[in-house]
Amino acid sequence: MCGINGIIDYHKHYTKEERNSLVHRMNDKIIYRGPNMEGLFDSEYVTLGMRRLSIIDLSTGKQPIYNEKKTIAIVFNGEIYNFIRLREELVALGHQFYTSTDTEVIVHAYEQYGMEAFDYLDGMFAVAIFDSEKNKVIIARDRMGEKPLYYYKDGSYFIFGSELKSLLETKLISKKIDKRALNQYLQLTYIPAPLSIFENVYKVKPGHALEIELNGNVKETCYWRFPEEKISQNELSYEDAKKQLYELLEQSVKDRMVSDVPLGAFLSGGIDSSIIVGLMSKLSDQPVETFTIGFNEKEYDERDRAKLVAELNQTNHHTSVLDYKEALDMLDDILEKMDEPFADSSVLPTYFVSKFTSGYAKVVLTGDAGDEMFMGYSKYLIDYYSKKYKKIPKALRKYIIEPVVYHLPDNRTITRKVRKVIDNAEKDIFEQRVALMSLGFKENERRELLKDSFYDVNCMDFIHEIYHEDSEADEVTKTQKLDAKVVLEGDMFAKVDRMSMLNSIETRTPLVSRAIVEFAMKLPSSYKIKDRNLKCILKDAFKDILPEDFDKYPKSGFAVPLDYWFRNELKDEMMNLLNAEELDKQGIFNYEYIKNIIDEHLSGRKNRKSEIWTLFVFQRWYREMMEE
Repeated sequence: MCGINGIIDYHKHYTKEERNSLVHRMNDKIIYRGPNMEGLFDSEYVTLGMRRLSIIDLSTGKQPIYNEKKTIAIVFNGEIYNFIRLREELVALGHQFYTSTDTEVIVHAYEQYGMEAFDYLDGMFAVAIFDSEKNKVIIARDRMGEKPLYYYKDGSYFIFGSELKSLLETKLISKKIDKRALNQYLQLTYIPAPLSIFENVYKVKPGHALEIELNGNVKETCYWRFPEEKISQNELSYEDAKKQLYELLEQSVKDRMVSDVPLGAFLSGGIDSSIIVGLMSKLSDQPVETFTIGFNEKEYDERDRAKLVAELNQTNHHTSVLDYKEALDMLDDILEKMDEPFADSSVLPTYFVSKFTSGYAKVVLTGDAGDEMFMGYSKYLIDYYSKKYKKIPKALRKYIIEPVVYHLPDNRTITRKVRKVIDNAEKDIFEQRVALMSLGFKENERRELLKDSFYDVNCMDFIHEIYHEDSEADEVTKTQKLDAKVVLEGDMFAKVDRMSMLNSIETRTPLVSRAIVEFAMKLPSSYKIKDRNLKCILKDAFKDILPEDFDKYPKSGFAVPLDYWFRNELKDEMMNLLNAEELDKQGIFNYEYIKNIIDEHLSGRKNRKSEIWTLFVFQRWYREMMEE
């Protein structure tokens, strides 16, 4: 695992020494991503840089790495899990290797297959290649967006890096807020590719590569797409699909257990991470190292669930308790390191479990993406519950149920779930999907929140395009694709990558191997969801390696008591960040609207923790980035 950076200086504004110094400073900004060593490559117009966290081939893996003629140079962040099989194929074709790294396999794959090389790779990666014979640089990102990759371009420079802070270190980028990205953040709580919070700075889209010629021409290529073809129940029975899924995930876990440094697994207590731990234990001749964090508050604590799995698999189980006072102490460090506003509050426990784990292991496998690949979120049931609710006579709903529900304090999970059903019952299914993706402000709320000059009515058009791009797919499959293409890249992987890298550990996600993603997306939706039963095939395929009746235990996830904090420990800072003078100086938000939602929250009339947290994080980011 590493971090990469680079600059193409089209008109040689810098000397080589000056450009190398600049890339060195870019590398220093992300030293935690690769504390073991630094590498630099330079040519007349191009400098590439990287920081390395050594995982495979500790002795000869120093980057950049070259082909035999040294006409191709590469810097690389990630892991290629099928690199041994690819290496054997390339050796048979006549390629000569001087290291045992997966990085060198990419060099020779590019040499052999050109831009098609990325489609051969099964792994997570952000990569930059300089081809001196063709006078171009290629940057590419993995299929699912596990590894981040930002870039900036103008008439003089093309600048890229694993994190936005490295690009900003060049001082060549104007920090002007991108209004569309701001609107997406406020509604989703994160900014999905290709936008970033700053104008003219972008994220490489998952499954895409850019070719940058030294004359400034840039060409974008999509090297992989989600499959649109479907497997029918006649072609593959449910029983055979279970067997195939078992074999695919077992192979994926095996591939991701290759490491020359200590390895373990995050064990949250959920079904997905428990399956990964079960397979790791089956494949390993040593006890697996597992890591769980718990909470003093019982409603958030899942240590008992994790303990069941650890005992069943006889792992070396490590637990630590996250005290919320400790969480508040970590908040400053986390928010200062985030390049963009990012309001998924589970960054806090993710950071803590990564920090805890770093004392024992440098590589961990996770159960991330099980919900996206196999329809595990409760939001998939909104249509089911909406239809049930609408069967109740309208007068009863309007004059009895709804007044009672909205009169109840908004501080219990069941109350909020019932309100979601009521709020969405009259919407069409697509509007329901957008509403449930909007974890910050809803569309109408965003309109009231923002000044006219910052409001973007079309910021969510890309959601409509993704949802409707496969006209033959059934409704839940369209929703699943939204989660796989938007939520995984913009939220889940962004969170896990940043928090693990801040603690210099590498996370690996077996549930997004190419084979599993393509298999999952082709399966009939009825294999994944049946009535109210979610993630059916995943649970059924692996029930023999899970504790008995395991899925009957309640799952709470990485919840954080923001509602309580904003009424207590964070109240003063919230009021300071969102005061009238501060907001008037920014000129972005309408103070009266924000005052109203704060009053609603403090009075207990409505739980506004998500909206306030979204604003809180933005204001902290704004002070750090825009007022420095």
